[in-house]
Amino acid sequence: MSQTQLEKLTERVRGDLEEYFQDRWSRLRVGLRWLLEFLVTARPPEALTNLADSGAARGLRTHLGNLQQYLREECTLPEALCARYFYKLSEPRSRTLYKVRPRTWAYVHRLAKEVDWDPAVNLPLIPYDTLDWHDALEEQFVDLEVVLDSLAVEGMLISALEGYLSPRSKRRKGYEVYGVNLGMMRDVPHQRRRAGTRKTRYVSVMRSQPQLSAEAQYLFVEPNPRSLDAILTATRSLYPQFQAVGHFHSHPYRDMAEMESLEGWRFSESDEDVNRDFAEVMSRLHQRIAVTFIVSVIRTGQSVSRSHYRNYPNTIQMSINGCRVIIAAFRSLGSGSLTESNIRLGLSGMVS
Repeated sequence: MSQTQLEKLTERVRGDLEEYFQDRWSRLRVGLRWLLEFLVTARPPEALTNLADSGAARGLRTHLGNLQQYLREECTLPEALCARYFYKLSEPRSRTLYKVRPRTWAYVHRLAKEVDWDPAVNLPLIPYDTLDWHDALEEQFVDLEVVLDSLAVEGMLISALEGYLSPRSKRRKGYEVYGVNLGMMRDVPHQRRRAGTRKTRYVSVMRSQPQLSAEAQYLFVEPNPRSLDAILTATRSLYPQFQAVGHFHSHPYRDMAEMESLEGWRFSESDEDVNRDFAEVMSRLHQRIAVTFIVSVIRTGQSVSRSHYRNYPNTIQMSINGCRVIIAAFRSLGSGSLTESNIRLGLSGMVS
């Protein structure tokens, strides 16, 4: 039976490593573990990249680049392995779902056995949140339940309403506000016979701290990255039990017609870009954000009871001082991308 494309590309890299390490089996074994780590994550470990860039292993840089391109653009082996060993799907379902051929599956497991690396033990330890391709699996296998404490709601609403109702000059419209959400998170696994392990990630948002130094305008706010350290340092001292679980900003609108025509309760491309930047900053601080809030504020004479806006489970709407306020929560995936799938938002004490 002919080799699969993954086998061909991997064997070329292996050949380069064997030529470089020659008969030094212990060193070659380390190199093969680097290669295996590359296959299961689609991200080459730094040591393997450094060896390729050094030019000491002839041909390795070219062959490693070809394998990396294939893993990123065509191969779904990392997803299948993650589904099998991290989310506990059966092997047949994992291979079928991600269209991995039995020969490819067997090949990577033979390599793991050769270097004494047990996938069942080691794959669940991989920090999948740092891998872009894991976003789709997280979205599928992890549900998000977000509960806003009354103090967290007050912090967002008071700052958003101030920015909306108190423009900084007579002719200027209300401005957006930005801030950080503090709270706690925990994951609860649920084993299902055919669906593997699903997780519910509970996010309790306890406080919302507006960022006073953010550059704010109408329909635009730019966070100040330099003040983030100050906020986090202060909150760690005052609330050591909390972590940064997300951030929020407001969307002010003249009326409901404008808000609805723009779907203003949803995030924009620039909102997602800001979230990716924030997620990267928090990752460097060894923190993982889970949620982004958009607080839409609209003047209207029509009152509404506290409820989900248009029955969207990730929203809460209410009336305050002649304004409609819609709080919408969006999941922040590992890469910082945003989605509204598999997320529910509630207020402390609210029955949905």
